[in-house]
This record gives sequence, structure tokens and C-alpha cells, in this order.
Amino acid sequence: MPEIARLGSIIIRVYADDARRHRQPHFHAVSPDEAMVIGLPNLAVIAGRLRRSREVIEWAGQPANLGRLVNAWNRGNPGHRITHDAS
Repeated sequence: MPEIARLGSIIIRVYADDARRHRQPHFHAVSPDEAMVIGLPNLAVIAGRLRRSREVIEWAGQPANLGRLVNAWNRGNPGHRITHDAS
């Protein structure tokens, strides 16, 4: 799936058919030197680390951005859909 957003050098992505590897809904935040996997919709770190992890989690916690991430997950992983109330 294409990139969802870019926070400076950090790329936010949701991959299709990606439920098997981490066994829960998630997104990837990747910089040139580091990577992190963050759960959806709880925004808990599953794997990896980023020096700017707080910035990524704050961005993802904004209702519109969290909705975009959940929608991207659901489109790419229809067998592992999640619900999210964006209010």
C-alpha cells in the first residue's frame, strides 16, 4: 500500500495482507536508519524503535489521522478488520 503520510524523513505505511507477521492491526513508521511497528487503534509499540517515536504517536493519535490509518488497514487486510470511533 502506498505511503499514508510523511513526517519529515519518517514514512508512515500500512501494508496489505500484513496481519500474520505481527498478529494484530498495525502500521509501520520507517526512517532511513530506524523502524517501528505501532498497534491500531491503541497506538502501542509492537516492535522496533524511533528516536522520534513520540512525534509519530502524537500524529497517529489525532482523530483524522487515526481514521486514515484504520481505513487503510481495513482496505488492505479485510479478513482482520478493526473498528474505530473517530469522535
